[in-house]
Amino acid sequence: MANQLRLTLLEERENGTVHGNPGALVALQGEAPTDLIGGALQVLGSVDEAGLRDAVESARAGKQAAFAPRPGVQLLAIPIDAGRAAVLITSQESPIAESIQAKAAAADLAAGVSHEVANALSAIVGWAQVARERPDKAPPEEALSLIEKSAQVARDATQDLLRMVRHTNHERTRTDLSVVIRDVVRLIRPEAQSKRVNVHADVEDSCWVEGKRSQLFSIVWNLAHNAVQMVPAAGNVSIHAYSRGSLVELEVLDNGPGMSEAEQAVAFEPYYTTRAEGTGLGLAIVRGTVESLGGRIRLDTSPGRGAKFRIELPEAGVKRESDLVPKRPRISRVMKPEEAERSHILVVEDDEGVRGLIATTLMLSGVASTCVGSAEEALASKGPFSAAMIDLTLPDERGDILLGMLRKKGLVTRAAIMSGAPPPDDADPDGKPERWLRKPFDPSDLLQTVSELIDSESTARTAANH
Repeated sequence: MANQLRLTLLEERENGTVHGNPGALVALQGEAPTDLIGGALQVLGSVDEAGLRDAVESARAGKQAAFAPRPGVQLLAIPIDAGRAAVLITSQESPIAESIQAKAAAADLAAGVSHEVANALSAIVGWAQVARERPDKAPPEEALSLIEKSAQVARDATQDLLRMVRHTNHERTRTDLSVVIRDVVRLIRPEAQSKRVNVHADVEDSCWVEGKRSQLFSIVWNLAHNAVQMVPAAGNVSIHAYSRGSLVELEVLDNGPGMSEAEQAVAFEPYYTTRAEGTGLGLAIVRGTVESLGGRIRLDTSPGRGAKFRIELPEAGVKRESDLVPKRPRISRVMKPEEAERSHILVVEDDEGVRGLIATTLMLSGVASTCVGSAEEALASKGPFSAAMIDLTLPDERGDILLGMLRKKGLVTRAAIMSGAPPPDDADPDGKPERWLRKPFDPSDLLQTVSELIDSESTARTAANH
């Protein structure tokens, strides 16, 4: 590809030599480069050698890096194998540079979301095991409540990803950090107890800060989880939070092995980890989230003396929880009883778990449903239906195309498409839905959508009769 686009490419070979493509050989006037950095310097001329060397060393360590030696020129250092790298020299406006940078950014974003979802799932699994094996230690109400909180964290992480992909901005909300800390301590309890680690929280009430709950949860969970992983058996992890002037201070301390100066220097770098099972993303996510909230983070540690993370965040200045926390909608009240009794919903969803959730939610609200997993089954169903809820990506057909086919057969008139993706550019004009329900969604969101579809269907029927 580099040859076709007439770009300069230098790459290290297994035998220690450096290979240059035709573009590189032209720039080097036919000379064979003796080493990667020296060859790049010959091509680029007078540039910051330290910046170039850092980029190449990062690629040799397995992490792609970019270096802008001067305006209009971009050098991409690309990992090849353990200890080997290649450099691609191009203009910053070139399609290949934009493509590689976009893919790298997407990979980092996906890795971060995967990390957050994995954290939430570990808490869910832990509490499910405790509830099953030691019901005396975890009453069903407490276990289910904590499992629900963890699932909400995973949902929020995926929603944040969708917002970033769609480049949408949302007003910042306020969150009580003290509540988040107490939730984290409870959620992490099974993992901590399995290692005989004591996790203690000492927090002031009503530590309101600017930021979403999912952001604050990510900060506290990642720091606490890392600490639990690092301390020895019977170790201690402490979390403190208190207001100080216009700031809220958060501290997470442990009596683990601590870090050397060299480890401190790279502790917040993505993918750096000292644990074989670690991802190296936790602290990078924490720093990025803290900075996005207008705060700052400091690390105080030394070998054998544990670690203390101190975070300062702007205080929201609002103390009344009732002013800030929205009331949870009651699912059973979203739909009117008479609406539910006369409704029959067609649900087309190939994911068994999501299909089961929708069926159960409708059943608990008194709504009859026919739930199928494919377009073929939907078209063979006995209708007509009050409305349809259709997944966009089915194994045998796209949701909007299926909706057009269902309408032509007279099985359904009004419908909602369910998807985490935006509407396709080539959407079927006959399959335009009345509603677009973004995944992941809450049961109340589902019932609200169904209610709106049924209301519009009833209104249209009444108008037709008159």
